[in-house]
Amino acid sequence: MTEIEKLPPLTTAREIPARELPEAPQRRLIETFKAKIEQGEWKLGELIPRELDLMQEYGTSRYMIRQVLNELVRSGRLVRTKKRGTVVSLPKVEQSLASFYSFAVDMTTKGFKTASLVLELEEVTEPDEDTARLLELGNYNPLKVFNLRRLRVVNDEPLVIESSFLAFTGPVDLFRFDWRVLPLYEVLEKEYGLKVERATEYLEPVILDKHQSHLLEVENGSPAFRVERLTYDASGRVFERRVSLIRGDRYRFYVELPKKELVGELGF
Repeated sequence: MTEIEKLPPLTTAREIPARELPEAPQRRLIETFKAKIEQGEWKLGELIPRELDLMQEYGTSRYMIRQVLNELVRSGRLVRTKKRGTVVSLPKVEQSLASFYSFAVDMTTKGFKTASLVLELEEVTEPDEDTARLLELGNYNPLKVFNLRRLRVVNDEPLVIESSFLAFTGPVDLFRFDWRVLPLYEVLEKEYGLKVERATEYLEPVILDKHQSHLLEVENGSPAFRVERLTYDASGRVFERRVSLIRGDRYRFYVELPKKELVGELGF
């Protein structure tokens, strides 16, 4: 008998009993919890049962329950909040990038209840280098530059931290307006004749720091979209630099791509 013939036969995955595969009960629990969400037993936006209750109901360990819940959080079916606990995810807010949009107007049009918390409103005497460059403050002498920071809330859930740097060439007083309820662009046009002509936006993924996570009521280090907007008036002047931090678990951007005829080129 050769040395190879003395070796024990290989064991295939099919020969291993299901009870010996640690992922089998975990996968069954994941499918069970997914069914509860899809069938409406665990309702959208509401708290799920406590870990202790789930342990007792399914006769398993807290470690197993946490692994299952972690998987459902990663897949976007559940979301952990600091104030409430683990809740069933609401459908993501979708935003088209095909044209100019206003947060308040678009959310109201979609049927959402919106609100804003003013985090800060100040007159900026010495803008940071990036803001001064992007607003092209060196090309003219603005009378005032303001920074309006707001926490934007949809259906009682904080979604966006928004900071708008606004440069004005004429006298303004932004402190007399209630920015908790008023739409910025509408006020600027009606009160000061400052009308939006166009805007440019830049999107990139970021990780929220501790303070940002606290404001948005998510775990520290959660993913987000950083959206930077430069807004132009009719003369082509940039009058606003806006930086928004948008929760990555609750927002989704999309772009429609119409097909164009390619002349002399191959389309891939």
